[in-house]
Amino acid sequence: MTKIPLIHITDLYHPPQDPDDHFDLATIYGLPELDLKAVLLDATLAFLTGHPGKDHPRDPGFVPITQLNAITGRAVPAAVGPQSPLKSIDDDASDRPPSEQAAIHLLLDVLRQSRSSVKISVVGSLRILSAAFNREPDLVRKKTSAVLLNAGASIQRDDEWNVMLDQYAWKCLFQSGLPVHWYPCTGPNGPFGWSATNTFWHAPHKQLLPELTQKLRAWFHYAYTGNSRGDCIRVLNELGAGTSWNTMLHEIRSFWSTASLVMAANRVLAKTEQGWRFVPKSEAMNCTERHDWQIEPVEIIQLPGGMVDWKPAKDPKETSFHLFKRSKDPHHDAMAEALVALLRTLGRDS
Repeated sequence: MTKIPLIHITDLYHPPQDPDDHFDLATIYGLPELDLKAVLLDATLAFLTGHPGKDHPRDPGFVPITQLNAITGRAVPAAVGPQSPLKSIDDDASDRPPSEQAAIHLLLDVLRQSRSSVKISVVGSLRILSAAFNREPDLVRKKTSAVLLNAGASIQRDDEWNVMLDQYAWKCLFQSGLPVHWYPCTGPNGPFGWSATNTFWHAPHKQLLPELTQKLRAWFHYAYTGNSRGDCIRVLNELGAGTSWNTMLHEIRSFWSTASLVMAANRVLAKTEQGWRFVPKSEAMNCTERHDWQIEPVEIIQLPGGMVDWKPAKDPKETSFHLFKRSKDPHHDAMAEALVALLRTLGRDS
């Protein structure tokens, strides 16, 4: 199998700020087609320090990455980036302290050393990627096969969560000329409603978690309860049950990035003899039912205030933007069944 090089940029924290980030990371680890070269942590100061009486402090997500590496026997490197938004569209963040430079350096190093072009998935702000682009635009253009952009709205609004984290970084990407596969989080019916051009789906934990391996259950348990035990590897043999675990099972999880990651691995959602699965495109023709996802070439229209609009591209060769489209509702049960089947391979001894 020829693997697809991938860099994953994520606003992953411990404890989580948005718990779907853990599912996104596990999805990547579960897709054998993806050669995960690095995880870059998009940490924002406000979520690191917390707000007294409203929110609690967090750490960048080094611990969940270390744990997942231990569970899967991998050694994926991680680094953290700048903690505050870019100051302008061409800011390269070179004035930030050394502790905020590592993710930018790692991204550029991976691109420089890669023999083939790399996909870059973003589930958070575009700060790290845009700062790296502003430092070495030729390298980033040459070595990036696609930016999997899980952010923004497919309608005229600029207040989507990920965009608001760093608006200059958002504007930078849309003017960079990089190939962008855009997976909007928000559509005409908002971030929690279905539309043909957004990616939202949801499922209860009681459908997603019980069938996973014990170590992966413990991984989610440790994260979602904000566990502070220092023996973060040994704890993977002990959590995944008990009162707090049962409380977790009553929660519902929302997702926005699953489709982009599955599509990056050239898989589709299809019904097999075993049930709904994310299967390689080459095998989907033999399935009884499938949900068609696609990315279509579009022209991007820059609007005041950082907003963008789009229209179908007259000439696909003349645009660097492709927009996610789906023809049916997200079929939540099918997505959940397929995701569980994928994730329960993680942590097996054989």
